[in-house]
Amino acid sequence: MNRAMRPLFIVAYFAATLVSVGADAQPAPATQSATPQPALPAAPATEPATPSPAAPATFTPSISSLDWLRGCWAGKVQRREFTEQWQQARGGVMLGFSQMVVGEQTRDYTYLRIESRPDGVYYVAIPSGKKELAFKLASIEDEKGVKVFTFSHSGEEFPQRIVYRQGEGLMFAVVGGKVSGTDKEVTYPMHRVDCVTGEISRG
Repeated sequence: MNRAMRPLFIVAYFAATLVSVGADAQPAPATQSATPQPALPAAPATEPATPSPAAPATFTPSISSLDWLRGCWAGKVQRREFTEQWQQARGGVMLGFSQMVVGEQTRDYTYLRIESRPDGVYYVAIPSGKKELAFKLASIEDEKGVKVFTFSHSGEEFPQRIVYRQGEGLMFAVVGGKVSGTDKEVTYPMHRVDCVTGEISRG
C-alpha cells in the first residue's frame, strides 16, 4: 500500500468501527413495568345487629284494678235517673247493683258482679227479665290520665261491650254494640255520691 492511500484506509477503518460500535451501543428498550392491578373494593362495613323489639307485656288483669268502683254512683239525663252501687271485692267477686228510674217509676234494674275466672276477669250482668251476660275484661288503657276499662263478648245480643271510664270523682258507663247491624252506644255519666244521703261526694 503506498503512502498516499494509507491515511484514507485508516480513516475508513475507524469510521466503520464507530458505526459498528454505535449500532451495538444503542440503549436497550426500557423494560415495561408490570400493569398495576386495580385495588380490591373494601368489604362493606358490617351493620350493627338491630336488637329485636321487646315483646309486649302480657295483659294480666286483676279484680283489684277495679277497686275504685266501690261505693255509690248517681247521674241524671233528662228525666232518667240512674244509680250504681258496688261492694268491696270478697272471695274473688265484687257485687253490684244498678237501677234506672224515670219520673217515679223504676224502668230497669240489673244485678252485677265482677269476678275472677281462670282465664281472666269478667263483668257479669243480669238485667231485669233477661238472661245473664258475661263480658271479659279485654283492656285497660290510659287516655290522657283517664283510665278506660273495656269488657266485651262475642255474642249477637246487645250490648257487645261495656266500658267504664274513671275520672276524678266521675264515672262514665258506656254500653255499645250493634242492633240490627247498626252501631249503637249509650253513655251514663255519674258522680260519686254518699250512699246514705245521695249527695255528691267531695272527698
